[in-house]
Amino acid sequence: MTILIGDGEGGGHTAGVTEENQLKTLAVTHSIQHHNSRREGNAYQVIGDFAAVNNSTHTILHVINNSSTLDMVVTYLRLNVVDLTGGTALPSSSTFFQVGFGDTVSAGGTIVTPVNMNQSSGKSAPVTATDNNPTMAGTFTEIDRWYPDVEGNENTYYKDGSIVMGVGESIDIRVTSDHTTGLAYARLSFIMEPSGNL
Repeated sequence: MTILIGDGEGGGHTAGVTEENQLKTLAVTHSIQHHNSRREGNAYQVIGDFAAVNNSTHTILHVINNSSTLDMVVTYLRLNVVDLTGGTALPSSSTFFQVGFGDTVSAGGTIVTPVNMNQSSGKSAPVTATDNNPTMAGTFTEIDRWYPDVEGNENTYYKDGSIVMGVGESIDIRVTSDHTTGLAYARLSFIMEPSGNL
């Protein structure tokens, strides 16, 4: 006895079966970033820097989620340091980047605006992003660290959505160095998605 699986819409189309006795299907896949940007228009990038790295710890970029309905989902991070003078030659235990949670901006810094990666979207990211070494308060909890090998090299973290910031939660990128001057740079890519329940 033959059983046919129809399209259910009166088109007369039936499902095929492969030689391995599986239904024939076709799937088009793409990254969550592409899907969000294309369908929701809620994918962003923001750049932060600090041009006076000088023998201390400096916040390059701090981003806090202000939305009450959307999570900020981090997909990529990129870090660079250039134009270092003085201090210990790289690589060095004295010069490293840190990514972490838990602290807040208490004063200073410069507000930077994330750019929507879908230029047809018209949406703005419901976050506050601050660069240029603001004064920080609270307790920083490190989740990642990177020691640059040479001046100018780049490290890209593919987090693929594993870092999720709920309402009022923030992420901080900072650099520590014993150099007397230099430029530290960070780029954060993120999407805004409906808040999930744990």
